[in-house]
Amino acid sequence: MKIAIIPFRKQEKRKPQPDEWADAYFRRLILISIVFAIGFLAVIGKLIYLQIVEHEKYVNLAGKSQFETNIIPAQRGTIYDRNGNILAMDVPVRSVFVNVRQVDDVENTAKVLSSILNIPVSEVREKLSSRKYVCVKRKATIEEVTRLQQAHIEGIEFEDEYQRFYPKERLACHVLGFTDIDGIGLEGVEKYYDSILGGKPGKVAVLRDGRGNRLVSFGRILAKPERGHDIWLAIDEHIQQVVEEEIAKGFEQFHPRQISVVVMDPVSGEILALANKPDYDLNRYGQFSPEIRRNHAVCDMFEPGSVFKITTASAVFEEKKVQMNEPIACEGGRWFVRGHILHDAHPYGTLTFQDVLIKSSNIGTVKLAMRLGEEKLYEYLQRFELGKLTGIDLPGEIRGKLRPLERWSSFSITAIPIGQEVGVTCLQAIRTMAVLANGGYLVTPHVLLRADRDEGKFRSFPKIGPILSNETVTTISQILSHVVSQEGTAARAQISGYRICGKTGTGQKFINGAFSHSKFYASFVGFLPLEKPRVVILVNVDEPQGAYYGGAVAAPIFREIAWRIMQYMDIPPDNVTDNIAFSGQLNETQRRD
Repeated sequence: MKIAIIPFRKQEKRKPQPDEWADAYFRRLILISIVFAIGFLAVIGKLIYLQIVEHEKYVNLAGKSQFETNIIPAQRGTIYDRNGNILAMDVPVRSVFVNVRQVDDVENTAKVLSSILNIPVSEVREKLSSRKYVCVKRKATIEEVTRLQQAHIEGIEFEDEYQRFYPKERLACHVLGFTDIDGIGLEGVEKYYDSILGGKPGKVAVLRDGRGNRLVSFGRILAKPERGHDIWLAIDEHIQQVVEEEIAKGFEQFHPRQISVVVMDPVSGEILALANKPDYDLNRYGQFSPEIRRNHAVCDMFEPGSVFKITTASAVFEEKKVQMNEPIACEGGRWFVRGHILHDAHPYGTLTFQDVLIKSSNIGTVKLAMRLGEEKLYEYLQRFELGKLTGIDLPGEIRGKLRPLERWSSFSITAIPIGQEVGVTCLQAIRTMAVLANGGYLVTPHVLLRADRDEGKFRSFPKIGPILSNETVTTISQILSHVVSQEGTAARAQISGYRICGKTGTGQKFINGAFSHSKFYASFVGFLPLEKPRVVILVNVDEPQGAYYGGAVAAPIFREIAWRIMQYMDIPPDNVTDNIAFSGQLNETQRRD
């Protein structure tokens, strides 16, 4: 078998032809172009997505790193008295901030700030440890800001704010109330009318550079602040001052737990003055206890005692259950009724209807109330809206205490007519007397006259009635004018030349289930002049020391306040002869009540 051997022949590499080379180059070029085109389109698409679809997102992210949003404080409205005197206002102040990133020596900066701002160094050190833009002190004083500016401390910045300022300090403190550090009302008018007084803060975006420095000139206002509205109160600054001066004297003389006084226009219900003692400085309210800041005239009740006999007498006469000169047996000052003994402070025998009220006989008053009956008496107490809110435009008002008729005991008819088993506020007591002064209407006590947002219009407040006839109003007023005389219980309330209608009250405090024999409320409420009443005034003294009868404690305070108000209002005397100025010793009736 023969094997054929084929000789190996080296193949020669074929050189590409020119046309083939050109085709390969062109294919590579197209491929590269496609790759670059896809990449370019991808970049363009991403840019479109970032700049259009995600535009807001990245603008916000950039803004957060470059801008910070700050609040522009709004100026709070000013509070004026009825004559345009400023009682509360906002003043510009500056708060102290530190850009910690600019502080090289934190410890030394903390010590300097602590010394100037009177803040514990540990507190300042803790704030600076955050390494941020921090507030060291809100609303620094002018002196503190000046010292900081002179110290040239690195990183210190100031922001403008407003601080509430009360130029009269303590005057009308329980009416005005106060605001917190952010300008939000916490008490009094500041709280009740916060929605009117408070403005609307604005917003500003402030640009910062890479080191955190604020570039104020590059800031932009997002929303402008809106100033709060001004209000005018019914309070008369001069009358308020008179009241506060006189109760300060009474406080020093009788050393009571507290004194409350309200002065009101009996026709309109406008509160001309309202004060409590002790009082406090509105510019330093945090240094006083909540008990001192409490508006006792609005937020507390007391057993009125004989002051309540005004309501009982009015109801009895309105229902024609008694004649003016009808004799009423007062049992010699001691009467056993409904299972207990009822006393008078003086052993009266027989008194007429008017003398029962003038001499404040408990026995005579209860006998008249029993003619009326529980249901009818309760009906009249409801007419006077006792046990209900008066509607005063101040926070914290309470309803007082008047139990529903079904909860009265058999004893109640002998207690409620003389001001026991009931509780009233100063506002309820004063508007009850105002019914007699204004012709029979139940007014709404109020402190607001108008707000500038109301275009100068005075606010209107409801009036109910008449709840008593003109005959009853006239008759009871005439009787009460004799209470403020030598024959009545309020001789110390007399003012020479003026006819005053009023009623004293001495209420025993009910403590631990029993009436106290050492703690009392001494009160007096009255109006003047008789023929054309201009003011009704209530004085309530809580736990006076020494003397404790309303005629001996509250009536003299009323007299001094009323006399000074008459002079201020330029109201001439009536030139009457039966209301002569008090002098000398009190008789037994006057000393008692």
